[in-house]
Amino acid sequence: MAKNTNKKDKISSYNVGRIVIDIIMLFLGLIFIIGTLFGKGDDIAAGFVRVIGGILILVGVFALINFLRIKDKTLFDTIVLMIGLILAVVGIVFIVQPLPVITVFNFIFGIIIAVYAIVIIVTAIGTLKPAGAQYWWFSLLFGILALGLGVFIVFFNGASKVLNIIIGATLVVGSIGGMANALLASQAKKEFKANSKILDDATFTVESTSTSNADSKKSGDDNVKY
Repeated sequence: MAKNTNKKDKISSYNVGRIVIDIIMLFLGLIFIIGTLFGKGDDIAAGFVRVIGGILILVGVFALINFLRIKDKTLFDTIVLMIGLILAVVGIVFIVQPLPVITVFNFIFGIIIAVYAIVIIVTAIGTLKPAGAQYWWFSLLFGILALGLGVFIVFFNGASKVLNIIIGATLVVGSIGGMANALLASQAKKEFKANSKILDDATFTVESTSTSNADSKKSGDDNVKY
């Protein structure tokens, strides 16, 4: 029973509401790719910096809310909170001063994606796997891929059009990894509830049978004549 309780705590510690952010990232990635192919990459990049800033602030808010909801906080939860707060501060800078950010966009964006990918990887290993999620390795795989792309973007020194397409692809990959985390956590939570119900029913049956046998034995003892 203690093992199942630990699994429930692991699942509850992951806020599946983050899937909203991942969906936004997915659409932004697709817009970035399509817009670049139609020659609007620079215009999209300017507005994209502000949008990224807003997303980073949301990530920080979700991290803070999730941290406050957890009763038994671990080092992993504290690390996720610190990452979220750092991203929120960076997001504020993006919104207030977007133009300087564009000049070093690949460097900053690569770091952000790398950090987000690390969160995906840590969540897959530290939350989904212990919770018993069957396909936890799927989100781990996309987290590693997003991390590799993030590092590649940091050191990228090619044409801006190619960079924009790579950035869009990285957003898509990162969003898929994040959504996989949320969906797998939700599925693991449903399976935990179903297994808990089966266990409760079995326990109730055993207790009922034991009570019935005890009553029968007592009744038989009362009928014995001395």
